This record gives sequence, structure tokens and C-alpha cells, in this order.
Amino acid sequence: MTNKTRQIIVVVAVFAIALASLGTVIGLLVNTGQMSEYSNGFRYELNGSRATIVGYEGSDTDVVVPDKVKGNRVVGIEKDAFKDLAGSIKSIKFNCTYTSFAFASEAFKDMTALEKVVLPANLKEISDGAFRGCTSLKNVIMPNSVTLIGENAFKGCTSLKFMYNSENYTTEGDGAIKSDAMYFPQSLLEIGANAFDGCTAIVEAHLAKDLEIIGSYAFNGCTRLSDLEVDADIEVTNIGERAFYNTMLSSTESNKLSFPNLVSIGASAFKSVKTNFSYFALPKSIKSIGESAFAECTSLSKFVMSEEAQIETMGEGVFEGCTQLTSVTLPTEIKEIPAKTFMGCYRLLYNNDFVIGKSVETIGDGAFAIYTGRGTNVNVTTYSRHVLKVDEENENFVITRLEDNRRDGNTTSTYQQGLLTNADGSTVYAYYGSYDSASTNSMGRTFRFLDVEGNFLTSITTIKAYAFAGVDFEYIQLPTTMKEVGDYIFYGSKIAACYTSAVPWELTKYSFSKATEGDPEIEVLLLKNTAGMEDFMRTLGEYGIEARTYSGTLQ
Repeated sequence: MTNKTRQIIVVVAVFAIALASLGTVIGLLVNTGQMSEYSNGFRYELNGSRATIVGYEGSDTDVVVPDKVKGNRVVGIEKDAFKDLAGSIKSIKFNCTYTSFAFASEAFKDMTALEKVVLPANLKEISDGAFRGCTSLKNVIMPNSVTLIGENAFKGCTSLKFMYNSENYTTEGDGAIKSDAMYFPQSLLEIGANAFDGCTAIVEAHLAKDLEIIGSYAFNGCTRLSDLEVDADIEVTNIGERAFYNTMLSSTESNKLSFPNLVSIGASAFKSVKTNFSYFALPKSIKSIGESAFAECTSLSKFVMSEEAQIETMGEGVFEGCTQLTSVTLPTEIKEIPAKTFMGCYRLLYNNDFVIGKSVETIGDGAFAIYTGRGTNVNVTTYSRHVLKVDEENENFVITRLEDNRRDGNTTSTYQQGLLTNADGSTVYAYYGSYDSASTNSMGRTFRFLDVEGNFLTSITTIKAYAFAGVDFEYIQLPTTMKEVGDYIFYGSKIAACYTSAVPWELTKYSFSKATEGDPEIEVLLLKNTAGMEDFMRTLGEYGIEARTYSGTLQ
């Protein structure tokens, strides 16, 4: 054999080996999903015999995803698989049967032409952001296998209004369903955070028994959602923050919205639910209520909490701005009424007395800033016909009743007024009553701290923030024993002038601020020759508060 022959054989052998190696590499790439194949417009990657759709290049606007491509089982959809045709595909139907079929996160995000989706029969989860921003999506067929709707799954789907578990349904006759309602799967356990945030077309939703968690912002801003049908034994334990914020949920005493196993309500969960939301009750299982949970629910008139409930945490302002709230039941053992709990609840003393329970140890600033008349077009007595009370077993707080006022200088008021104070009467938390610009006391028009016999109260040293919020009288004289004043003590009130002869406390910029846009600032008048008067007036001036001196008898 010649040398030339040997060289030719070697070259051929090397080429054969290289070609074989290349074939092996190609085979590995295909089998490990690193090289795409095509079938009927679908681009897919293989992992063994399992295919994942990674793209679509077909011409159909009504796309049907097959169970198999070239004999390989379709097991999932990658992110942006249909992105290139996001503005033209109108519907997608999945004929896939793989038991662990899955979507990648944001798989169909921003498919703005998509109107209908029929999900695969065995699907377990709707991935995070799966259909986010699909603004034309109206109908979703979601099987009774789905246990989780992920975060942001349908966020911003502003046309979405119908969901059912099968394509076989009727809107007429026996077994009829509504064509504009969301029938969530019986299998569903959790609705993730922001799942339907901003879905402004949803009007009605049905929640089944096994649902356990409604995530934060789940239905936030669903401004047309008015009818929430809830299974009587629904398992929901947690409703996240702003879950139903700014919706139109309906709940009345005759048609209650109820969650019998609820443990936690997040901050602002039902805030600004304003239409036909007049009644709500919480079960004895409740442990935590977040800040502003029911704030600004302006139609809420009756709220019931099981007296057996063991509240562990309760945030500030839970009922702030609930202007129609007249009946409230709190747990017997509740220990704290946090700041601003009932702030702005004009009608809290309209039908009933409010009793502070025997176990209450802490009352936050503005908890009972109930605005006894401010902001209404009705006489203050229409709202303050009843009184605050403290359970006789409570050792931390008392009610100090004040002298009855007279109307128009002669007729004695039929409604009481008083102060909520600590046990020794030194700290004022709130005023209640019907004193207004037409009222007088035994010493004139100015509101003074006079007991039922007309004597000055001499134990008061502290007035807490918001204590006289929203009152209807115009002039007030502070006790001579004052040592401390909280912020916004006259918040939103009609008070025009505050008289004082006690000045040794530390001021803040907001001590006398009414903090209501358009309201003139309060004028502070100091009795002439009061010790420390000059320094006190100088500090007031630095805060932009008008101050001057007075002498003689107040009118």
C-alpha cells in the first residue's frame, strides 16, 4: 500500500468520525430541547418525546394547539411563543391531555387581539402573568383541575367577563348560566396577588367551597364587580390587602357576603366599596384585621364581629370615613381600639350608645374622632343623640359627663355631652355631644370644660390628637391645668378661636392645625400677663398661627 493510499484512507476515516460525531451532537441537541423543529406552523423543542411549543408561525387567527406534534406529546408553552402574532390571533384552544401541562410565566402576555381561550383539560396552574394585558380577552374556559391562578395572571384584561369550566353550557332553560359571570373552578384553592387587578368588565363572580386564599389586589379596581356569590361553607382563611378595593360589592343583612372561616383580612381589603355594601360580619376565627380594611365604605351601616373572636392585631383606621356606620359589635376581649378606628363616622352615636369594652387597654389617637357635626348639612343633634360609654369593669377609661348646654340661650339640650378620658380624668381622648354655634353654657357661648354642676374640670393636663375633630362649636377655652396638646386636636372642626391661659407645653406645627383645605387657621388667644406668654406667641408665629392676647370675660 502506497503512502498516498494510506493518506486517503486516513482522511476518509477522520471525515467519517467527524460526521458521526456531528450526528450525535445534533441528536443530543434535539433530544435535550436545544434545537427547534416545525409542525403545522408550530415551532417546538423536544425533551425526549415531550414537546414544548416555543413559537407559532402559522396563518390561523383561531389557533388549535394539538395534543401531539409528529408523535411527540405537547407538554407546555414557552414565554412569547405567540408574540409575533399577538395582534392577530383571536382565539386559542388547547387539545392537550398531558397531566402536567404547564405555561411559562407571561406566556400570552399582551396578546391584544386575543378574545377567547379554551384551556387544556388537565391544567393545574395558570402561571404568573399568563394573560396579563390581553385587553380584548372576554371568555376563558378553565377546567375543574386548576388549583392556582397565579400572580398577575389576568391583570389588565379589561374586557374579561366570562369564565366557565366547559365549552358545553347553555344560557337558557335548565342548567342555564349567565353569559357575563365568572364561574371559578370547583378545584381552585388560591387566587394569586393582582390576578384580576383592573379587570373592569367583571360584574359577577362565583367562588366555590375549596377556595382558601384570595391574594392581595386580587380584584383591586374591578369597578363593576357587584355580585360576589360565595359558597356557604367556603374555606377562605386569608383575604389580602386591597383584594376588593374600589369594587361595587353588595352585602346586606338579608343577602350577606360571608366568609365563615376567615382568619386574616389585609390592609384596605374592602376599602372604598361604596354601593349596597351595608352589612358585614366577621366570624370568631378572625385574628387579624389590616389598616383601613373597611375605610370609606360609605354605605356600611352595620358591622358585626363575633364576641368570641380573639383579635391579635388590628390596624389603624379600620372604619375611617364610614359615614353611615351606626351599629358596631366588637369582640368582648378586644384590648386595643387603634388610631382613627372610627374617625369620621358621623352616625356612630345616631341609633345607639357605643360601649368601650371591659378589656380595652389602649385607645389610639383619633379612634373616636367621630365628627359630631362637621361636614353634614343636618343639625348636629341628628347625629349625636346617644353617648359614649365605658364598661363598668374597665379600669383604664371613664366618661366624664359635661354640663348640658342650652339652645338659643334658653332651651336645655335633650342630648348629653362628655369626654372620654383615662381613669384619673387627666387625658382627654375624645369629645362627644351636640354643642354647636347655637349652644350656650352657664358661662356663655364659648365651650368650656365644665362638669354637670357647672364647675371647671381641674384634672385635665393632656388633650390627645384629634380629640375635638369635626366639632360644630366655634370657640373653646382650654383648662388652666393643660401641659400637653397632641397634633390636630381641632381637625376639620368649626373652631375659629382657642382661648388659653396655660402655655408651658411643647408645641408642634400641627397642634392647632385644622388640616382641612379651605378652612381658615385657628386663632390662639392668650390671657394677658400669662407667664411665658411672649415665648409662646413667638413659637406660634413661627408655625404661621395667628396669636393675640385677650382680657376680660369671654362671651
